[in-house]
Amino acid sequence: MSQWNQVQQLEIKFLEQVDQFYDDNFPMEIRHLLAQWIENQDWEAASNNETMATILLQNLLIQLDEQLGRVSKEKNLLLIHNLKRIRKVLQGKFHGNPMHVAVVISNCLREERRILAAANMPVQGPLEKSLQSSSVSERQRNVEHKVAAIKNSVQMTEQDTKYLEDLQDEFDYRYKTIQTMDQSDKNSAMMNQEVLTLQEMLNSLDFKRKEALSKMTQIIHETDLLMNNMLIEELQDWKRRQQIACIGGPLHNGLDQLQNCFTLLAESLFQLRRQLEKLEEQSTKMTYEGDPIPVQRIHMLERCYQWHPAFCERQPCMPTHPQRPLVLKTLIQFTVKLRLLIKLPELNYQVKVKASIDKNVSTLSNRRFVLCGTNVKAMSIEESSNGSLSVEFRHLQPKEMKSSAGGKGNEGCHMVTEELHSITFETQICLYGLTIDLETSSLPVVMISNVSQLPNAWASIIWYNVSTNDSQNLVFFNNPPPATLSQLLEVMSWQFSSSNSRHSINIC
Repeated sequence: MSQWNQVQQLEIKFLEQVDQFYDDNFPMEIRHLLAQWIENQDWEAASNNETMATILLQNLLIQLDEQLGRVSKEKNLLLIHNLKRIRKVLQGKFHGNPMHVAVVISNCLREERRILAAANMPVQGPLEKSLQSSSVSERQRNVEHKVAAIKNSVQMTEQDTKYLEDLQDEFDYRYKTIQTMDQSDKNSAMMNQEVLTLQEMLNSLDFKRKEALSKMTQIIHETDLLMNNMLIEELQDWKRRQQIACIGGPLHNGLDQLQNCFTLLAESLFQLRRQLEKLEEQSTKMTYEGDPIPVQRIHMLERCYQWHPAFCERQPCMPTHPQRPLVLKTLIQFTVKLRLLIKLPELNYQVKVKASIDKNVSTLSNRRFVLCGTNVKAMSIEESSNGSLSVEFRHLQPKEMKSSAGGKGNEGCHMVTEELHSITFETQICLYGLTIDLETSSLPVVMISNVSQLPNAWASIIWYNVSTNDSQNLVFFNNPPPATLSQLLEVMSWQFSSSNSRHSINIC
């Protein structure tokens, strides 16, 4: 069944959401009439490729012409009128910027997929309901619209950069022509007029350089706001959902969608960086007093390298106890997977990750641990089935160090299983001659030395992740809040489902 057919079968509350993002930029009539053809095209790729976007726009108009021919035979006057109007609007609006129509259609298809996923997402107990929010959904839409707007703005500054290059080439040609003129010609009225023309061109060049830099500065500012506010909120929401999933709850999808937003913004910033390099070349060829490029370029380039910590996609877990993540036993191997939420081919094997335990953290007990095994690896696309940039540590073992008294930590079982530790990942990105250092951590883990401590340790993991959104509160058990009965009943349902092939029980 096509995506559009699935959309049409949604409940009215979801159909109202679909109706909100179809307008004159991409009318719903076109989406309906050309549903299968539209879904078979790669609009995402075309949004970054002008040649491909031009071909798709031409093919779209051809498809419309074919539909016009069909409805003309049926003598459907209203539909004929609407299709002719839509074709004229599309051709007039996107003829000079075909990539924009690809961005618009790509965003609409992505929004449909998000709504379909939301419609098919079961919501049960209070913890799951707390993860569902209309404001969160609205924020996701706002993020995607802002990302699309930034991408479109960068395409506009690309055209500004090309225009500046053409203007400067024309100025350079005229200037060299004057230089080759005879001395007698240089005193002529024609020569004076040519000098005035050159001065006007120089004034225009200066204005356009300042205008282009101003637009780029605004794009960088908007990108910074989006990354550090709305996208970070989205990431925090996903981390909370991951906490719930670790104790048996459902893991709602959305990380790929979040990665796509980060990646599109990173691509936009890299495109801006290339534009700034072109402006530098232009300034090197021709500069003048008050030239804005040398003054602003370096600071703007620095702001184009905005990164956010890699994300612990799969939390630490012993393969021997896959349903008890975040509980680690000394000298037993565990696995953990880290993912960079920016998917760029040039970063393949350029991101080094080092894993350690309790880095710069002072625990309440004398117990200290080190990680044995290969704890330094490079991120690669091959580590993931969906082509994301990630690294998986499969052979790490926690080893308890001897205490200062000469023996191992000897706290009782209850105290041991209420100690929280953290696996830390130091990430180093090497790109374009720059080195960028980042750091992120796993959710708190409980270290045990005997399997008899596993039940108490698992109870601590449940207590922690039910009770707090804070992913790094290692002193949580100094003063732990009580869990509510409804929360405990819901977690018990998840545990029952996990132990009985996901046959869940209903809890009111």
